Amino acid sequence: MKFFQLLILTTYLLSFLLGQDFSIKFDGQNDYVIIPDHSSLDLTQDYTLEAWIFPESFSWLGGIISKYHTNAANGYLLRLTHQSPYTGIGFDELVTATNLLDANQWSHIAAIKEGGDRKLFINGVEYPLSGSSLNVVENNNPIRIGSDYGGRYFDGRIDEVRIWNVARLQTEIISAMDTLLTGEELGLVAYYNFNDGVGDTLFDQTSNGHDGTLVGNPSWVDGFTLSGMLGDVNFDEILNVYDAVMLVAIMLMHETGTDLQLNACDTNEDGIINIEDIVLLFQWILEIDPDSRRSITSGEYTQNDEFISISSNGEIAGFELVFLDEHFIQNLDLPQGWAWNKNDDRLIAYSTDGSHLPENFFISLPKPDILKSLKLVGWGNSKVEAKRNIVPTSFNIQSVPNPFNPGCLISFEILDKKKVKIDVFNANGHYLETINHQIFQKGNHQVYWQPQNFASGIYYIRISDKKNSQIHKVLYLK
Repeated sequence: MKFFQLLILTTYLLSFLLGQDFSIKFDGQNDYVIIPDHSSLDLTQDYTLEAWIFPESFSWLGGIISKYHTNAANGYLLRLTHQSPYTGIGFDELVTATNLLDANQWSHIAAIKEGGDRKLFINGVEYPLSGSSLNVVENNNPIRIGSDYGGRYFDGRIDEVRIWNVARLQTEIISAMDTLLTGEELGLVAYYNFNDGVGDTLFDQTSNGHDGTLVGNPSWVDGFTLSGMLGDVNFDEILNVYDAVMLVAIMLMHETGTDLQLNACDTNEDGIINIEDIVLLFQWILEIDPDSRRSITSGEYTQNDEFISISSNGEIAGFELVFLDEHFIQNLDLPQGWAWNKNDDRLIAYSTDGSHLPENFFISLPKPDILKSLKLVGWGNSKVEAKRNIVPTSFNIQSVPNPFNPGCLISFEILDKKKVKIDVFNANGHYLETINHQIFQKGNHQVYWQPQNFASGIYYIRISDKKNSQIHKVLYLK
């Protein structure tokens, strides 16, 4: 059985052993949950409204939590914004900007009123509110989940609704939004974890008894897994390349991830987000069975001035270069199916299609002696810090003339009889052709090379045997 299939099966079985997470799916037409009015729900001073939402489409003022269903009732409300395309949040008639929410992705919403101030958080991050706030007053309206005043319905799933009579701090929101509550927390007036999974009643998990009734036949479906799904960085319940893009951006600090995203990024759960997490995520996405691949237990690289050649005893699925200072690599010629990214002092490359790095892969560096370390990562969470080989001086490779046209004479020295290979690479380290591959006797040798159908520019000549290699730069001028 493939590893990814085994992972899914294990997760499925554990969901029944440990209890499954549910939510309610609203159809956006006439579905909602109604909670009868009670004096403890008439919040006007300090309060906090929380929910996990999974919108499947966006509509004008689609209701999430509302106690405002009759004319001029002026109860508190949390809903989608009135501004097209309705991808923002409205809280007590204040609104965020649009394009903050994505369809078919889970987002945590927290709306806080403290005195005359209101704050809105999405996935723990505060977003500005604009407009004039509602003067909230007590009323005898029920609370509706999934519906706002006038039948403005929510289309999608809602989970983990929490209503507090206190203004929660941002740190409290972040620390508890991915954690199940006990129902006994101070200030918690009503709490719905939606894990009933069946029936027409949504049970309040506090001792206050504010149970709700399902109206319009909404359906029980899978909810937001509070423990998180490893690798699902965008919370759309699917592992795909979009998660990998976000993981890379967060790892290289091009984006600041939320605590939930950081947890999802750490696919191997070692407390560090790095190239190993990226390779493991692609292993899951591609459903690769690591037992069918050669894992890495050793690796090395040979550095010749501004070039390195990488090799290992297994299939390299990703690598990470760490530099002593900022580097300036602008282009990296990788095999088809590979991608790469960088920040100031780090460069990562990884397979996106399951292919492995060719043996003795060659990289051109912007200048010599800037490489601090090289990590090689394979399938099955195998990894190794590559050891640096000492560059041999026995070849003493040279070329004349240099620059040259139409050809050049390559000279080198062999200390013992051996089979030697002479290859040509372009300026990006991409293999072009083999000039010679044969057994040479001990002594000095010369090989003439004349490029065929090559453009003018810099090329690299690499001479190598089974253990050592040396690289020489030449300039071809037409």
